[in-house]
Amino acid sequence: MFINNISRARYLLAAAVFAAAAYGGVIEEIEAEIAADPDNADLYVELAMEYEYANDWREAVDAYLMALALVPNDADVHFRLAEVYFAVDKLEPAIDEYRKAVALDENLNKAHYQMGRAYFGMKKYDEAVASLGKYAEASPYDFNGLWFLGRALEKVGRKRDALACYEKVLDYSTGAYAAVGEIGVFGTSDDLASYVRKLKKDVYGE
Repeated sequence: MFINNISRARYLLAAAVFAAAAYGGVIEEIEAEIAADPDNADLYVELAMEYEYANDWREAVDAYLMALALVPNDADVHFRLAEVYFAVDKLEPAIDEYRKAVALDENLNKAHYQMGRAYFGMKKYDEAVASLGKYAEASPYDFNGLWFLGRALEKVGRKRDALACYEKVLDYSTGAYAAVGEIGVFGTSDDLASYVRKLKKDVYGE
């Protein structure tokens, strides 16, 4: 077993080194293209995405900022930058970029969802309810959106409204929009159903 563990450790190390070398080669190629065409925002976005794949978040941020210097009104780039901030738990700058993204493209509804999650992480639950509510209006069958909205509603004391969100998830989980896999941190729909029964007892005394 010890030998197998060593072999596995060596394999993982070798895989990591190989991946780093592969990303490094692609990054060098994109950097060469940028040197030849420094005003091409798409190249900076490609570079940022490669840094994301390599988990080099600081360089990814810098590359997205370079892209935005060239295309400041590109909603998708603002959204991608927000996602990087969110990934490293920099929630305030993430929210700022999500706001810019939806201001530029009102149909970029995923930004409302992510913004709501960021507000929730900052314990700004009223703001989370507002953002997640907008997302739920446009994406009424998204289980994750409904679940997070329910959690935020509970935090602001609106347990009945939270129940309505959870019950929608349970209704959809047996219909045309049946849930696949887990629902939030509750696990399966059965776990959520159990939680809903407890919450109903708390709210209605049932």
